Amino acid sequence: MNMKYHLFCAIIFLFMSNLFAQQQGPIVAEKLIAPVEKIKQTLQKRSFFWIEGQWNIKQGQYVWVDGHWIKKKVGFIFVNGKWVKKSNGWSWEQGYWKKIDINKWKVLYS
Repeated sequence: MNMKYHLFCAIIFLFMSNLFAQQQGPIVAEKLIAPVEKIKQTLQKRSFFWIEGQWNIKQGQYVWVDGHWIKKKVGFIFVNGKWVKKSNGWSWEQGYWKKIDINKWKVLYS
């Protein structure tokens, strides 16, 4: 039973790591220009985190998603998406939540 439990945990870990993996989009010749960002709120919300606008990939196309406030996830930071140069053009890597040490998180957001 112990071996089955470890195998089950390993499968769950692999599945969860794929959920948090960076998603890359299709290759484009030139970087797409982001639309003019709506002015974000400057009010600091203690339990919320500002996520900058970024490109999402839907049905093989890039779609712009405006920046927005989202509830903080304890022990995680949001890594913004970015353009990555490939040999045949540019590809967008979507932003994602990255787990960090809880003590670092407390220093950043307490």
